[in-house]
Formats: sequence, structure tokens, C-alpha cells
Amino acid sequence: MMQRKTTGIFLWLTTIVTIACTRNDISFGTTPENEYTRLSYIDSVEIKLATVFADSFPTSGNTNFLLGQYDDPYLGTITGHNTFQLTVPGSIAEIPATAIFDSLSLIVRLNGYYYGDTTQPLNIQVKELATPITYSYNNKLYNTSTIATRSGTLGEKNGRIYPGIFDSILIKLDDAKGLELFNKLRSRAAEVTSETEFLNYFYGLTLTTGNTDAFMLGINAAASQIVMRVHYHKTIPYHEKQFIDFPSVTNDYAFNHLTADRTGTGLVSSGAGINITEIPAAQTNHVAFLQEGMSTYTKLTFPSLRNILVAKSNYTVKLIKAELILKPTPLSYNNSMYRLPDSLYLSATDASNLVGYTLTDSTGTATQYARAVIDNLYGEGTYYRFNITSYIGSLLSNLGTERQGLFLRQAGGVTPNLNRLVLSERGKDAYSSQLLLTVMYINK
Repeated sequence: MMQRKTTGIFLWLTTIVTIACTRNDISFGTTPENEYTRLSYIDSVEIKLATVFADSFPTSGNTNFLLGQYDDPYLGTITGHNTFQLTVPGSIAEIPATAIFDSLSLIVRLNGYYYGDTTQPLNIQVKELATPITYSYNNKLYNTSTIATRSGTLGEKNGRIYPGIFDSILIKLDDAKGLELFNKLRSRAAEVTSETEFLNYFYGLTLTTGNTDAFMLGINAAASQIVMRVHYHKTIPYHEKQFIDFPSVTNDYAFNHLTADRTGTGLVSSGAGINITEIPAAQTNHVAFLQEGMSTYTKLTFPSLRNILVAKSNYTVKLIKAELILKPTPLSYNNSMYRLPDSLYLSATDASNLVGYTLTDSTGTATQYARAVIDNLYGEGTYYRFNITSYIGSLLSNLGTERQGLFLRQAGGVTPNLNRLVLSERGKDAYSSQLLLTVMYINK
């Protein structure tokens, strides 16, 4: 009896397992006669590059200066001078008749930025302005503005500068000027107690450098970060060192004189003044440049983009994704002398070369930034990546947009700076930039 029950249970379980492991066949139907949709990846859209620059651009009101000169193999020789005003001391301690003048110095604070070869010595010259600072035009001062200086130098410093180690530079100034200021301070003359009177007496200073193609130095030009200091000492009742400062001011009369000698670069200006010049990459060995500190921008256009529609006129085209991959020209940069911008962003433009709206990220409100991905081993995998799906989608919906394009802009960091980017046109370099499209074609 027990054996028959066991056999029955076994048959019952076997039946259940057999039923559980058996499923009905699912019919998927037949393949349609025509393909209705097709996903395609396109990397053949031509990117036309150009360099757009202005000969003259506003630099007044800067709180950072670039001082020095260096030679760039792509962009020529770039020179930076600085002009600014000083103001009267916040307070003047009583100077006894027995006090003795010691020296006059200029203390220049650095902002930590440099560009070029800092192993080379730098010659810094301090010059006193011969005339008051006046605007060039439009109530502004420009990179090309100049203010006359007195003959000779007020002070000079030669030697190595260590911007990564020291935070300031001390430059000894002319003793005769120092003694003149000391006597005015002791008598509390109007020229050193009233800012208006002081600026009528001492117009300001210009910092320049000698003709050495070495490097550019970043200077902190915020209020009171540059100081002209009168050193003296008391003798009674004992020897005691003292000083009084004339601090710098931040106003629209502080400006950077930044010029570029572009001889041999192919970047030939279309004219003087505030003209904007556009140079196709074909005229500069198929490369284009970005150096925002010198008002030089890369312009990108996509003239062959419309062919996606024309070639597939029997399809409805739906853009799924558009990525812009920007690859610096190999050997055009390094981590010491010719640094890349840390971060970039894009602004719309057209044939007018006016700066339009800024491309945003996925939120639609914040600016989209692309940080540099650096291949420190081989240098071949360095790139910046943007998602420009929305922008390309707007171009695809308009067949008359051949002259519409994008300006590449530098973001973040100390401003101004000379970090720059060199891009090659597609097909002219193995590591040229690309526009990568993911497109769905839908059969009409």
C-alpha cells in the first residue's frame, strides 16, 4: 500500500513539472517588406574653422594685469604693460623733525598666474606718467591705449621671478622722488592729504618690461594690492623703522596695454580701430585659435549639415544626439609654457560675428561647460566634449543656416590670461575635431 502511494505521488509531481516547463510558442510575425526606421551614426559632417579677433578691445577696470613679453610659435610676440593710479595714505602718522628718510619702493603683489618660461630673467621697469590718464573713446581704455611717461625710469628690477613661490615683488624706486614725498608727508602738504590734489601732482605709474621674449606675469591689480611705500626711521628716543603707503586704486583708469605682433602667423588684420577680423583656417595652415585674453576666438560653422536632409529627402529625419568633440592640435600645448584653457563654453554667432546667446546644459538654464580631459601619457586622447543636440536640431530645421555657427569661449580662471587652444580642421590632422550625430531616419 505504501509503495502504491509513493508511486502515485511521483507521477503527480512529474505531471506538474512537465506542465510547468512547457510554454506556448510566441509568434513574432514576419519581417516587414520595407524598413520603416533606421538608426544611423554620422561622423562626416564638415566643421569649418576660422579665427576671429579684434585689434582693439576694452581693458579698463581690470583687477588683474599681465606684465611681460613672450613669443608664441602660433600667435606671434605678445607684450603686456600696466597703467594705474595711486591714492593718498589712509592716515599719516606725525613725522618728527629728527626722522630720516631711508628709501622709496614699489610692492607689486602677484596673483600666481604666469605664462611662458619662468626660468628666464625678467627686466621690470617702473615709469611715472607725464600726463593724466584720459579715456581713449567711449569712456573706456583699450589694449591699444597709451599714456605718455616721463623720460627715464622711476625704478627697475632685473632677475628671476618665482610666481609659484613668492607672492610679491619689491622694486626700489628713485631716492629723489622718495625724499620729495617724505618732505610732503612730514609737512602734511595738500598733495599727499587730498586725493584730488595728489592725482594732479602724481598722475600714476606704468609697469613695463625690457625686450626679453620670456614670459608673462600675472599681477593682482585689486585695490591696495600695489603699494608705493616711503621708508624712514625715527632716531629719538631710539632707532625705529617706519613706513607710509600710497595704495593703488581700482577704477576705470587702470588698464592693460596688450599687443600682439602677428607677423608671419597669417592673422592679418582687416583694419585699425575696433574692427573685427575673420580669418578662415585655410589661410593659417588649416588651424584656428582661441586666446580669450587677447580677444581671439575660434569660430565653428557646419555648412554640410543641410546635406543630411537633402540626401535623405524620402525620410523624416529625427536627431537623437549631437556631440562636439574638440581635440587640440598635437604638440601645440604643454603643461608649462603653452597651457590649455581649463574649461570652455559656446556662444552662438553668425556672419556678423556678434556674440549671441550662450549654449546651456541639460537643465536649459545653466551655461554648459566642457573641461579639458588631458592625456598626459601620449597626448593623443586630449579633448573637450559638448552636447549640442538642441543647437544642431535648430540648424536642421532651417535650411538657410550655413553662416550660423558657434564661438568657442574660455571660462573660469584668472582673467585676463593667455591660455590658448589650437584646433585643426577635419581631414587636415589625424586628431582633428568632430561633430558626432546619432540620427533616426523614418520612412515616409
